[in-house]
Amino acid sequence: MRSKQQRQRCPWLPLRPFSGGGTAMGYLYLLGVAIMFSFGGTCNKLISPFFDTTYITMFRFIFGVFFLLLLKVLKRQRFRSDFKTMLRVCLGWILFGAVSKWGAYLAENYALAHGTSYGNIITMPIQTVFITAAGAFFFREKISLKKGFCIFLCIAGVLCISWNGRSLRDYLQTNVLLTALFCATGCLAGMHVIAQKMIADKMDIIDSNLSIFAVSSVISIVQVAPNTLSGSLKDIHPNVPCLIAILAFGFITGIGFYLNAKAIPLVPIYMVPVVQSGMVIFSVIWGVLFFKESVSAYVIAGIALFMVGLFYLNVLNKKDEAEAKAVCE
Repeated sequence: MRSKQQRQRCPWLPLRPFSGGGTAMGYLYLLGVAIMFSFGGTCNKLISPFFDTTYITMFRFIFGVFFLLLLKVLKRQRFRSDFKTMLRVCLGWILFGAVSKWGAYLAENYALAHGTSYGNIITMPIQTVFITAAGAFFFREKISLKKGFCIFLCIAGVLCISWNGRSLRDYLQTNVLLTALFCATGCLAGMHVIAQKMIADKMDIIDSNLSIFAVSSVISIVQVAPNTLSGSLKDIHPNVPCLIAILAFGFITGIGFYLNAKAIPLVPIYMVPVVQSGMVIFSVIWGVLFFKESVSAYVIAGIALFMVGLFYLNVLNKKDEAEAKAVCE
């Protein structure tokens, strides 16, 4: 762990050292996360015929909180004695992370409901580009020409997927809005990651996610309250796949982020996006199998572009973090 003086000088650095070669358990965690996250679009498609975006967002947070609480019970983990104190200390970042994550899910759920089930694959490179840009803007980290080229590859891949060979008129009428929403999702998710980083040395993995998701749940409940009180749900009768998808979405939200946070200290940071890229492949497979969605050469080319950019961007970020850590020490 870094000292208090090191954290003050270099708040953007990882709080725990990364393992050199990684562990089998770390890679297993990441693979599980990739598979779970890949079902996000599938869950959305099963729920959206019965509930709109605001309710889907609420379900994700409420059941995410439920599964995190269940995890604490199964682990027999009590709240720390200084939990209330840490809540007050971290309140600003918790609120920032909660609002960001609520906005991210709202945008993503709307775009998934109106687009393909694998459309959210572009949020991962956007999130990485956003965090890199935020590091440069707020923490004055330099963006080298190599990083700039990696960012270009990521953006080119995103545009290639969203374009998908359509005519310019068709693209501007349909895909631009969905692409903008997925890009907003990636940026807002990046803000959530920043909030998690800033409170990671004050709260453990479960409690930090639990605190943020609990606040997000309250926001989403307030959002749907007027429609619910007016009786908008009285004629809705969800089927069994919808109910299973609601529970699965909550499990993915709660346990997925927990496993992801557990894995990161166990594997080299540049391997995280490589293993998680399985989410992209699985998401496309589920879209083809379950919803008969087509995958064009443009989508495949776009995935290849942003995966190359994403991999090398993370390698370069890791190198910069190591150099900055050496300076801080």
